[in-house]
Amino acid sequence: MTVPSESTTDVVIVGAGPSGLMAALWMARCGVKARIIDASATKIFRGHADGMQTGTLDILDSFGIVDELYKNAAPATEMSFWAGSKDAPFKRVARFPKWTPKLGKYHLVHTSQGNTERVMLDAMKAFNGLEVERGVVAAALDIDESSINDPQVYAVKLTPYRVRKISGKEGSTEVINAKFVIGADGSRSWTRNALGFDFVGDDEGDEQVGGILDVIATSDFPDILIQSGIVNDGRAGGFVPRENGITRIAAPVANRSEATPENIIKSIKDIISPYELNVTRIDWCGVFGSRRRVASSPSKHSRAFLTGDALHVHSPRAGIGMNFSMQDSYNLGWKIAHVVKGISPLSILNTYDEERGLTTKQLVAFDKALSSNSNFEKFNLEATRQGLEQALPFSSTVAIEYEAGLLVAKEGGGSVVSKQHLAPGIPVGQRLPLHAVEKHASGEPVDFGKSFPSDGRYRIVIFAGNISKAEQLRRVEYLSRVLELPEAFLPRLDERGFEPSNVFEILVLHSASRDVVEIADLPAFLFKNRDPAGQVFVDNDDDRTWTLGEAYSQYGISKERGCLVLVRPDRHVMYIGELEDVSELIKLIGSVLVN
Repeated sequence: MTVPSESTTDVVIVGAGPSGLMAALWMARCGVKARIIDASATKIFRGHADGMQTGTLDILDSFGIVDELYKNAAPATEMSFWAGSKDAPFKRVARFPKWTPKLGKYHLVHTSQGNTERVMLDAMKAFNGLEVERGVVAAALDIDESSINDPQVYAVKLTPYRVRKISGKEGSTEVINAKFVIGADGSRSWTRNALGFDFVGDDEGDEQVGGILDVIATSDFPDILIQSGIVNDGRAGGFVPRENGITRIAAPVANRSEATPENIIKSIKDIISPYELNVTRIDWCGVFGSRRRVASSPSKHSRAFLTGDALHVHSPRAGIGMNFSMQDSYNLGWKIAHVVKGISPLSILNTYDEERGLTTKQLVAFDKALSSNSNFEKFNLEATRQGLEQALPFSSTVAIEYEAGLLVAKEGGGSVVSKQHLAPGIPVGQRLPLHAVEKHASGEPVDFGKSFPSDGRYRIVIFAGNISKAEQLRRVEYLSRVLELPEAFLPRLDERGFEPSNVFEILVLHSASRDVVEIADLPAFLFKNRDPAGQVFVDNDDDRTWTLGEAYSQYGISKERGCLVLVRPDRHVMYIGELEDVSELIKLIGSVLVN
């Protein structure tokens, strides 16, 4: 009998869909040793999930990989609704925006899941050479409970079986010793079953089934190029414009076996009648259901985690599933990287269960409410329109807000509590909204978001206020002196062998005139081992009315006094305080660092 080979790695990711690739992207970006396996022989090339929401595009931008995907996708800035019956003419009855500038820079787009996966696959390889091992099936998973409390011990054993010939290893088995495993292997998750978790549903009655068809087609239906919800004689369907002239059709079918191209085309033709539809090419065909399921736990022993469809499934009615799946891993990935690198204690991983557990409950509740009004055979158009419009900040993922906990300093959490009133436009627990500012050194107008790349670093944002006034500058100098004390976290990181600027970056955004103050007026310690030209920004249009600065007013921050904001590596806001509250900041950060 052949003895399986053994290897070690920090993290094993099971499943190379969007959620698994997002986890792998974090590992590659943070330089964590990882492997990602997938049972499929190839990546996805057509069909599957297609909606990319504002918040997800913003995340891809933070990795520097959004431009090509965004440019080549089909825009979706609005949605129309059509309705008709035997007693009422079939016509457009409503429009509503799928994006507004307040949501963020990027509007909703639609493109094949394969295109989304490709940009992440390319980025993983570019960051540190990480690639998916395909044709590999997980066969056994064991967690050594005697060593789970030491994060540097390889407490997880995963045994994969290679079923596709790759470099002569067809049929071979291997034991991978890892510190952590992430199950991103879909709704039929092997990992979830191996961990002994149930997949619990709250739905009742018969499952509603729909067919999906990606086609090249022509039609005299006026809104064929707009995301459309259509109800005719009580039966509902719709169109979604896609990249390269593709149109996605969604239409009711009797059951899963009836979700054939012929039946889907007939169904949508009946719904849009008297308009015509001529399909000239079929690109992909799929089927979806309305069931909602949530795993009984997101993790086990803070060593094995579930993300994406392995953790939760729901109907695709709002087109947001892939986005929430990717953001599960976006929440988890940097935390695992910090534990592996010895920056943070194992306890930080408990926040994944807390934060994404809450988001999962909100997601399922939203889908349940939407589904109750948008049943294929009994569609309440006005309630559906209102539900989608009112939930736009949530469904676009920009209003995801985490509650009080280790990584969110709110009332009801620890002893350190944010002073939200200092920046009402920066909700603690949400991702930092981004606005235009200027670089102090060059006067160049820039998107402040470009200063928050997904590189695993926290950002201490000093809204320094009007530092042309001596008293305000002294407040900033005091903050710097406290950060420099031996007991503060920056010197402590240095003592432990970490370059502090690789874990924390300090950004300064002041409101004084560039003609009155210089970067050199600020304390040098704030920019130790870094180029301050890339860390100091200004928001002042008093003397330069043509500038685009708007951050202070949009954030609701006093231009005179400013404030202090701590931003996590995933750009969720962790803390807001006065400049003098730097000791509270140090205390809070101390709780998420290894002593």
